[in-house]
Amino acid sequence: MDKKQNISIMVNQMNKTIKQRTEQILDQLKSKYPGKSSYDLDGRGLHFVCEVEPVTEHPEFDRAVEVIFQSKPHKHLEMTQYYKVLSGDLLLHLGNQEIVHNAGDKFVIDTGKVHWVESKEGCWIEIYSTPGWTKEDHILVDD
Repeated sequence: MDKKQNISIMVNQMNKTIKQRTEQILDQLKSKYPGKSSYDLDGRGLHFVCEVEPVTEHPEFDRAVEVIFQSKPHKHLEMTQYYKVLSGDLLLHLGNQEIVHNAGDKFVIDTGKVHWVESKEGCWIEIYSTPGWTKEDHILVDD
């Protein structure tokens, strides 16, 4: 087997593992929050969202539970987010800072602050947002 075939096999195995992890996490969210919308936020298998109290029910706020291995750097121009780490550990990138948070920790991301999260094992977090999350206010930025 040549090097190109080995790489192809490794990529296929990695994609299978990501697909399996995605299915497992979405099943866990759907089981824990029946009837709520759960999805892979950006299709990478690294950031999952369950809309516990969706913005469609009340535009002034929303509440979501997310499972994050890695989110993309982004900011919000209108929204403030209140986080609570439910399980796991995470590394919060907030502007030029890196802050470690553990289960039980709470923190706030103010309007306009560039932020993203990394977690080796995946962390479960609850996020309460005011006003509620919208796609238009989720602005991706270069890291």
